Amino acid sequence: MALTVACDHSRLVTLDEFIDYVHANVDLKDMDSVAAAAPMLRGLANERELVVRRLNQQVKENFRSQVVPNTQTLFLGDGRGFYVRANIWPSNADLASGRVYQDQFTYNIAHDNNYNFMTVSYYGPGYITEIYQYDFDRIEGYAGEKVDLRFAERVHFTQGMVMLYRASVDVHTQYPPDDLGITLNFMVATPDVQLRDQYFFDLEQGTILDLPGESDASRRISFLKLAGHVGDGNTQQLLDDLSQQHPCRRTRLAACDSLSRLSPADAIRVWERACRDKEPLVVHAARRRLQAATGQ
Repeated sequence: MALTVACDHSRLVTLDEFIDYVHANVDLKDMDSVAAAAPMLRGLANERELVVRRLNQQVKENFRSQVVPNTQTLFLGDGRGFYVRANIWPSNADLASGRVYQDQFTYNIAHDNNYNFMTVSYYGPGYITEIYQYDFDRIEGYAGEKVDLRFAERVHFTQGMVMLYRASVDVHTQYPPDDLGITLNFMVATPDVQLRDQYFFDLEQGTILDLPGESDASRRISFLKLAGHVGDGNTQQLLDDLSQQHPCRRTRLAACDSLSRLSPADAIRVWERACRDKEPLVVHAARRRLQAATGQ
C-alpha cells in the first residue's frame, strides 16, 4: 500500500535546505531512499511562511499581467529530477457553492499517478483518501479493461502526516475536506515512469475508466490529432518517425492514426507495421484498424 511514514521533525527546514538534502542524499530511483527524506519533508512543513510567500509572489505576477493562475497548485522550487509544490484542496462547501471549479480537482474518482511522490499535510483538517493497489504490468491499458484493484486502507490525512505514493502501483480516491487544506508534495520526476500511462478507474466495475485529459500522453495525442487534420508532406514524415520510435505506446498509436488520416494510401502499410509493435495495446488496436481497412 502507499506508505504512511511515521516521523516527527520539530526542526524547521527551509526549501533550500530540503533541495540541498535531496541532491546530496536521495537516489530518486530508490523508493527506500525517497522515503528516508520524510523527516526533512516534515521539517519543511514547519516552515509556516513558505506557502504564503509564494502565494503573494504569484498574485503579484499573475494579476498584474491578467493571467489567471492555477487554482490548485503553487510551484515552490525544484532540483535535478524533482520539484516541490503546494496543492490546495477546497472544501465540500466551496465546491457546492460554485466558488471553485470542481473539474480542476481530482476528488471522488480513483486514479493512479505516473510519478512517485511524497506528501505532507501542511494546513487544514485534511482530506479523506481511500487507497488501492494494482499490477501495472498485467494490464494492456484500454478503457473498460478489467483490473484487479485490491483495497488497502482508508486514511484521514491530517496535518503533519507524511505519505509516499508509488507510480503505477497505488490508486487513491480523495474526498473533499471539511475546510480548505494544503499539502506539500515532493515530486519525483524521473523519465522512466513519466512515459507510463495514468488511469482513472471505475471501482464498482473494477475497470479502467479513462485516461486523464491533462496527462502528458493525452496532450501528445491531442497534438497529433491536430497534425492528422492539418499536416502536410513534412508532417507525414514526422508522424512516420514517431509511429516507430517514440517510447510512449499511446503516442506511437496516435501517430499511426494521424498518418493514416493524412495519407490514406499508406494506411494498410502503417497498420501492418504497427501489428509488429512490442506493446499489446498497439498491436490489438492495429489489428482492428487493419481489419476495418481491408474489410477482412
